[in-house]
Amino acid sequence: MLKDRINGFLKLIRIGISLFGCIGLFVSGILAEDLTGFQIEYLIAFFIIFISAAGAFAINDYYDFEIDKKNKRDDRPLVLGLLSRRTALTTAIISFLIVILLALFLNLIAMSLVLISLPIFYLYSIGLKKKILFKNLLIAYSYVATLFLGSLVTDAILEPLIIYFAIMGFIVGFGSEIMFDIADVQGDKDLGIKTIPCEFGLKKAARVTVLLYSIIIILDPLPFFVLIDSRLYLNFLFLFLILLPVISYIFLSRSLLKDQSKENVLKLRIIIFLIMQFGTISYLLGVLIKF
Repeated sequence: MLKDRINGFLKLIRIGISLFGCIGLFVSGILAEDLTGFQIEYLIAFFIIFISAAGAFAINDYYDFEIDKKNKRDDRPLVLGLLSRRTALTTAIISFLIVILLALFLNLIAMSLVLISLPIFYLYSIGLKKKILFKNLLIAYSYVATLFLGSLVTDAILEPLIIYFAIMGFIVGFGSEIMFDIADVQGDKDLGIKTIPCEFGLKKAARVTVLLYSIIIILDPLPFFVLIDSRLYLNFLFLFLILLPVISYIFLSRSLLKDQSKENVLKLRIIIFLIMQFGTISYLLGVLIKF
């Protein structure tokens, strides 16, 4: 029984996704040259991001309980009866309060970013995700907020490369969320969630996604040619590495334009995460190794 409750709690807070969302914090710290070893600020920021995500997921399941039950979501612990709705609500409230407390240990700029972003993510789970574009914009903003926090947490300075990387993160996050909505279009229609595929059709949604990916195809290798950061400028190792995700975006875009079926989009969903991770690794190795 205890094991089931623990398993249910880990499902409630989406342990894997919540941890995965913290990666951008450390990536940003390295790109900004702020993270050079163990620093207490980054530990605090890690807990802020992780607990914020956990609380947002908990409040999401609390408000979506009846919908999830109706749709037989057997991946939801509340529907399975592993946890009570009260537990989910309590988790969300305690998480919210802990994050506010932790934010007080950061500098003023980083603290302000956290205190502004936290309510937004909760409001997203409560209902903003059902509004057209809000869902996509807020998920894309989560990429930006994490990257900004990683740069601001120690010196309250946003380096040009972080701003540039965050812009790309926003664009690819926005595009990817539109693509994911293509796979979920029937369920979103049933739940009354307004998305671009629901409102304008699958083909138009695919074209918007490809347009956004095309921008990334241009921006990804640009620091090699333009002096955005001296560590990446004319760095042939970076250029060699970043060309792989660039080429991958091209093939992924072609596939999406040809086939907007749920099966294909779910396959592309896995691929886009791999492309994004390799793009991140390319930037990390680029700033660490000059060639």
